[in-house]
Amino acid sequence: PGHGGIDPGAEAGPVHEAGVMLGFARELAEVLRRAGMTVALTREEDVFVPLETRISVARATGADVFLSLHADALAEGEATGATVYLLADEASDAASARLAERHDRADLLAGIDLAGQDDLVAGVMMDLARTETRPRSERLAGALAAAIKGQGGRMHRHPIQQAAFSVLKSPDIPSVLLEVGFLSSEADRERLSDPEWRARMQGAILAALRDWAVADAAEAKLIRQ
Repeated sequence: PGHGGIDPGAEAGPVHEAGVMLGFARELAEVLRRAGMTVALTREEDVFVPLETRISVARATGADVFLSLHADALAEGEATGATVYLLADEASDAASARLAERHDRADLLAGIDLAGQDDLVAGVMMDLARTETRPRSERLAGALAAAIKGQGGRMHRHPIQQAAFSVLKSPDIPSVLLEVGFLSSEADRERLSDPEWRARMQGAILAALRDWAVADAAEAKLIRQ
């Protein structure tokens, strides 16, 4: 769940993004666990967790997927419906550089100790990892968009977009950010407060993860061959 603590995220009257997404994430976690998946939330309560700490939490738990949940607001223009975001290509080089500077090298790639390497080698290793991870993230984004549409969920007119979200910069874990809806949209606020709608959205996310896992395993088998 995005935001938390001193960072409430988007606000619409008494409703704030951090609280809405924490509730949604808790419900989603239970749906996924009942389906046999292992789930680790980056926060279990209304506390602030730095973006890069979230990535470290995902790596420490051996995550196969990182899903960041949001419900943003736009001051201008009209936005409604779910949107899936990928890390923008143009941000990749800068992201690699920042990660190499800020993190212990051993924490950057699971199972690869970069502690004795210089920035150039660390950057090359992260680029190689991201080259492999990028299409996996794209397939995950496509699976989410298809499943949400398949459940009759409302999608933004541009359902899959790209942006330089810091929380998506893990080189080796497929990562996407899902704007479940927009708090600036009255229709979305109503949907987010509807238990039946949330259950359908959570069911769509479960279906997407299942479909993605099957396709990802098949692709990995082909690569090994």
